[in-house]
Parts: sequence; structure tokens; C-alpha cells
Amino acid sequence: MAAEEGPNLSGARSGARATLKRPLNASSVMQGIGGTLEDKSSDYLCPICFEVINEAHITRCGHTFCYRCIVRSLEVSSRCPKCTFALGQQDIFPNFLLNELIAKYKTRLRGVAELRRGRGDSWINGDEVGSSSFIPSNDGLRDFVASESAHLSLSDVNVMLEVLTQKKLLLEAESCASQNKLLHEFLKHLLRRKEEQRNQLTKEVALIKRDMAEVEKILRDIQSRCPRVEDLNASSETDTAQVSAIKKEMISLLGMIDSAMQSDGGDEAFPTVAARTPTGSVLALRRKRMHAHFDDFVKCYFDSQAKELHFGRDRAAAAANQGSSSGLNVFRENLVKFSRYSALRQLATLNYSSDIFNSSTIVSSIEFDKDSDFFAIAGVTKRIKVFDYGAVIRDAVDIHYPCVEMVSSSKISCISWNSYHKALLASSDYEGTVTVWDAETGQRTKAFQEHEKRCWSVDFNDVDTRLIASGSDDARVKLWSLNVDHSVASLEAKANICCVKFNPRSSCHLAFGSADHCVHYYDLRNMKEPLCVFKGHRKAVSYVKFINGENIVSASTDSQLKMWNVNSPHCLRSLVGHVNEKNFVGLATDGDYVACGSENNALYVYYKGLSRQLFSYKFDAARSVLELQERKEEETNEFVSAVCWRQMSNVVVAANSQGIIKILELV
Repeated sequence: MAAEEGPNLSGARSGARATLKRPLNASSVMQGIGGTLEDKSSDYLCPICFEVINEAHITRCGHTFCYRCIVRSLEVSSRCPKCTFALGQQDIFPNFLLNELIAKYKTRLRGVAELRRGRGDSWINGDEVGSSSFIPSNDGLRDFVASESAHLSLSDVNVMLEVLTQKKLLLEAESCASQNKLLHEFLKHLLRRKEEQRNQLTKEVALIKRDMAEVEKILRDIQSRCPRVEDLNASSETDTAQVSAIKKEMISLLGMIDSAMQSDGGDEAFPTVAARTPTGSVLALRRKRMHAHFDDFVKCYFDSQAKELHFGRDRAAAAANQGSSSGLNVFRENLVKFSRYSALRQLATLNYSSDIFNSSTIVSSIEFDKDSDFFAIAGVTKRIKVFDYGAVIRDAVDIHYPCVEMVSSSKISCISWNSYHKALLASSDYEGTVTVWDAETGQRTKAFQEHEKRCWSVDFNDVDTRLIASGSDDARVKLWSLNVDHSVASLEAKANICCVKFNPRSSCHLAFGSADHCVHYYDLRNMKEPLCVFKGHRKAVSYVKFINGENIVSASTDSQLKMWNVNSPHCLRSLVGHVNEKNFVGLATDGDYVACGSENNALYVYYKGLSRQLFSYKFDAARSVLELQERKEEETNEFVSAVCWRQMSNVVVAANSQGIIKILELV
């Protein structure tokens, strides 16, 4: 009896509290909603039957009902029971998400009911569990113990303690297991990664040792072919003073080779001997530059040896076929070419504008003719000036006059020489006109005016020398022929075209850079889609140049140069160090070295095999005749605006936004 009547026969205070917590179960008998004092949620109740929703369906007006309820309602009235929105049978749809939530909710209720029935029926029955939204919590458990403790027997308490103890042990075991499983997973992944690194290091060390043995063999072969010191010391009566001096130098050189072989490349014995000869001193300087860029060379070495590192090679077969590995030969070439030059030396200086009061003298383009005898300079003064390179270099004073001067009707953005006709020159300007000039007479021979906006770039095809390409802000690349008065083809892009360049080994392949941050590579025989789109720049691509028939270098206003291969969409290497965020700063290459301008008024020179610059050359801040004090470098907005490489030589020509042109030599 006590167990059955406990909730109603306790003291006044506890009885009142129990009544507030759990009213009489009349609602479950009537299958209706409980009183407002009952802790009940109506989130999952159907507005029609007031039961937990079964097969939830949502209407077009956004309300959810039991499927059977809404179907029966629509048979009576074609309107929503909640908002009276006009509905039909076709306007109701399954609400899968709510069905999943209700299923989880019912599962929780069944668990609570089973737990409560295991504790006894004195405090709740199965019907109330099925119709209520009671969810046990720490507060509910405390309230239950506080209110019902007087009705719990010793056996009930023991059962509860046993259940709680088992639950505690289970939770502790689960927590400990999850923590240690996570730790084990971490250690397993760490071990796998370190083992992979160890295996990679083992492969790299083995590769380095093989290459060292190969290089040492080459050095021994060289040493065996060299004359011996005894032979050089044997003097002859016919030896002159010059011959004796040469023999002494050769003996010193032999000593340097012997020292290099015996010191195992050490940094102590070799420099002392190396300093004795000019060759040794050059080698010491190269070694110094190598150590300054050692990390870059490490990456370059493993990049060149990637195939052998991952796939291996038959050393005997390789030795029989080509003497040494191709990867090692490539890296040797990169190492030698990178360390060949250490600085830029000025050969001559020119001025684009002779007007000392003209503040706008930006040089936008510099180009050498096909034989590198003449170079043309063009820019915003609307003039193309052609200079004799030999005469400029030979002049003792920096006052140079052009051989020919051509005047355009608009500011010039780009020029390009024809690779077959020595005097033929093309230009593009700010009005969108592409003009062909005769550089011998200085006369305009042809003008193409189809671009609707500013034309940024023009280029002659080196194979089909009659073909010209131009790119414009109207998002079009147009192809022209010297034999036709209008464009022969037009390629539509999706953004402004900043630069165009033909493949120097092909008559039908063209690359262009645009404001969509990409370099596009096309076969002109099929212009419907590009052969490849090179993605990686973060801003507009301002220049595109071909290093050779397969490799491209591009410049962007994200302060990066990127190298690409026409057969792969992935970036080969990024060249960083210069500053370029808003201006056209120029780009040029001779096939091995890449030169570009910078917005800190400097010229940067890179080697194609490494990411960091070799060296840079700073232009002096220009001062107008009207300025009394010299400006500080940080106060100027000058930048290098055009760069050109003299082919088959170590000479580069650069100009800045003040119209100052420098002819520089790599030394």
C-alpha cells in the first residue's frame, strides 16, 4: 500500500511537490494533452491528432502533420488545418529529417520507460512514459531521490547502487578506451610517417653516395689524363721565360687538383690552394655562392633526380648508354650556370626622352632585331627609337642618338621585330591599333584597327613570319597577316588580355595571359578550346615568355614568376624576390636566365632552375632639374618598366618609369 499510495499520502510539503511534478494521469486515459504544469514538449505533436507525429509529411505552406491526418483532412477540406492555405494531395511531401528526429525521440522514451519499470512502477507507469516528453537528467535524478527516498527500501537502494556502480565502471572503461585508442591512432600514424621519412632518407643517402662515386670517378679520370708534375719539371734548353711561367702555373693547378681529391671537398685545405690561381679563385667564389643558396640547390638536386629516387635505375646500363645519369647532368648544368655570374655591370646609359621637363617618360617595351644589331625603345611619349647597339657600347659619353625615330598617334604599349625581315617592326598602342613599320625608312606600312579597346601586346610569329598576334582589353586575341588588310582570326576570351606570345618553335601555338589570373595555351588550328590552362597566379598575368619550345615563364602582379610545361597544367617552379603589385614591369629570358623588373626600381635576374634571384641591379632615383634636393628612395614611385635580353649573349637591357635605359652585362 505504501508503494501504491506514496505520492498522494506523504506530508503536505512533499505531497504538494510531488503533485506539481507529476499530476494525475488522467490525460493519458483520455488520450489528450496534459495540464500546463506537466513538463511536456509539443515539438513532435501533430496539430490534428495531438499525438507524436507518425509518417511526418510537410505541406507547401510549411506545416507538418501525420500522413493519415493530413490526407483525411484534405478529403474533407482542401485547405491547411493551421493556416487555411489552399492545398491538394499533390502539395504534401515526406519530411524525412523530422521522421529521423522522431525516431530518435521515441528510442529515448523507450529507454527511459525500461529504466523506470526496472526501478518499480511506484513513480510512473508505461502509458505516461509513452505519451510524455520526459528526458532524464542530473537534476531530475536528484529530485527523484529527494522526493522518493522515504519510499525506497534497502533492496531498492542496493539495486540502484549496483546499477550505478556498473554504469560508472562502464563509463570509465569507455572513456579510458577512447582516450587510449586516440593515442594509439596518433602513435600509429606518427610511426608510419617517420618510417616513410626514414625510407626516403635511406633512398636519398644511397642516391647521393652513388652520385658522389660517379663524380669521384670522373675526377680520377681527369687526373689520370693530366700531365705529371715530374714531366712539367723536366726543363728543356728551348724553354723560354713564357713557357716556364706557363709550366709553373700548370704545376700549381695540378697541386690544386690533387688537394681537392685528397681533402674530400673540405673547406680548409682547398681554398688555400685555390687562391693561388685565377681558376681556383673563381671556383672559390662559385663555392661561396653555392653555399649561400644551398637549400635551393638541395631542392633542385632532388627534383632533377626524382625519377631515379622513386624508380631507381640500372647503373650498369646507364653507364653503358650515357656515362652518367641524365638527372645528374641536368643538376651539374644548373649548378654551373647558376654560379657562373655574380653581378651586373653597367655598359651604357640612355634616355628615352630628351625633354627634361616631361614627367611622363615610361618605357613600355624594348626589343632587339633578329641579329641583335639594333634595338628599339617605345613608350608613352608615342615614339619608337631605334639605336645601333655597337655604336652605343663604343661611345665614351652617355649621349646617344637614335638611328631612326618613328612617331605614333597614341601611346605605345608593345613592339615586336620580325624574325625574317630585318627592318620590319610591329607596335600596339593605347587606341587599339596594331601598326607595322619599316625601320629603315621610319614609315608606317600597315595599320590594323579592329580592337575596340586598348591593345596591350603584339608579337610576330618566328616560324610563319607573316603572322602577327595582338591582345587587347576587349578580351580578344586577333591574328593578322601582312598580306591581308583585316584580321584573319579572332579568339574570344573571358577577361582582358594583357600579353600574347607565339611558341618560337611553332607556327600554330600561342599563349596569352589575362586578367582571369590564368595563362591560356592554344593550338590555332582548333580555337574552340585551349590545349591547356595554367592556373596558379593570384592576380592578372601581365607577361608570358617562352623559355624554349616546351617551357613557359609568366609574370603576374602577385609578385611571382611561374614556370610551366606545355604538356602539364601544374606549376614547375615559382620565382620570388621582386615586387610587382600593380604595374607592367617587363619580363625577358634567354633560355636559361630570366630577368624582370620590380616596383622598387630594381632589375632582378633569376636562373630557371632555382626559385630565388641570383642578384639585382638598383636604378638610381631620378631627380628633375626643378628639384633642389635629392629625393629619398622610399619617397619615389619609380619602377623598372621594360626588360629585354640580347640573344646569344650575357647582356640585358632594362628601362624604368623615368625613361632611363641601362645596358647591363652579367659578370
